[in-house]
Amino acid sequence: MNDVAIPRPDHVLPAYGGGSILDLVQWIRARLRSKPGDGPAAVPPGVPVGGGQRLVLALFDGLGDRYLRQRGPGSAMLAARRAGLTSVFPSTTAAAVTTVMTGLSPAEHGLNGWVCRGHGRVGLFEPLPMIYQDTGKPLRHLLRLQRLFPYASLYQRLGCIAFIVSPARLAYSDFSQLHSRGAAVAGYSSMDEVPELLDFALERLGPRGLVYLYFPHFDGAAHDYGMASEDLAAVFTRLDDCFARLDACCRTGNAILLATADHGLIDAPEDQMICLGAEPAIASMLALPLWGERRAAFCALKPGSEQAFRDAIAARWPQQIDVMSAEEVLEAGLLGPGRPHRDLAIRLGDLLLLPRGAGTIVDAAAPHEVHRLVAVHGGLSREEMGVPLLVAGAA
Repeated sequence: MNDVAIPRPDHVLPAYGGGSILDLVQWIRARLRSKPGDGPAAVPPGVPVGGGQRLVLALFDGLGDRYLRQRGPGSAMLAARRAGLTSVFPSTTAAAVTTVMTGLSPAEHGLNGWVCRGHGRVGLFEPLPMIYQDTGKPLRHLLRLQRLFPYASLYQRLGCIAFIVSPARLAYSDFSQLHSRGAAVAGYSSMDEVPELLDFALERLGPRGLVYLYFPHFDGAAHDYGMASEDLAAVFTRLDDCFARLDACCRTGNAILLATADHGLIDAPEDQMICLGAEPAIASMLALPLWGERRAAFCALKPGSEQAFRDAIAARWPQQIDVMSAEEVLEAGLLGPGRPHRDLAIRLGDLLLLPRGAGTIVDAAAPHEVHRLVAVHGGLSREEMGVPLLVAGAA
């Protein structure tokens, strides 16, 4: 068993109930619907209490609050920062962007990592590219899709016009089409095109509506180059310039601009990678490959092996891995409120492995066997969990 309380004191838990990106999206939904009988939504810190119902939500993938505050002095983004929010858990795009596009908690939509576990013969699947992990084939079986993703999108429930603007390579993917139902979708090839597309959307929005803008650029550069790199700083500068142009569009178009991120990132030194495959006796207790994220890995164990697995982890990596049971994950409220997805127990498996510090965990035998990621996310560190809330435009 763990020798410290889990979650640990240095963990940042999702601030469901008013301070998370889930609450921001639910507030947007309530602001736009404003119908009798709709329950009140918790008001996140920093959101404008007045103003109209023409809203623009920009999501800058990976732009954590700590990076913005440390590296953003003099930027338009930092000038527009009104508060800090938390991501959901796991602090990763599959979980967080799905929350943003549905208004559902991870417990409700059930997506808990780049790799998830499905029911029956589905096995492990990757929700963002919508493929089976073992074969790489598209996940398109209608009945399976209905069970894996049994929910409406945010835009289907707004009752008003909605637009989505994202990179063309993502805008028309299987995942995006499923989660964009109810909205008009436009893809862009260059970041410079986004303000013009926003102007186009605002002209057609009417007195009530939502434009959702998605920017993956920061996250991709952080994965490739790391948090302290000049390459990442250059991407931030481009995004900041774009944000200033979006602000001008929203002022002219009488819309409130809200911006946030799905998660932050943390550098992951290769010498802190834990490779379960290098310990055959431990790896042999796994019933399936790990899923989730390198910073939050879920596992299924062979029957009767849980205590032996826990003991082996504690003996081999006594100060490097925290272990939580599926029940402890739920009791800690990490996945948020709401009616659980019917397959949530399958998605959680038996145990959650949380590397401490800047560690990562994989089931390969050596670091060179996995794709190199300089910066990562998914865990409960302040860098990964903290995201900013920016308010601009006609607020």
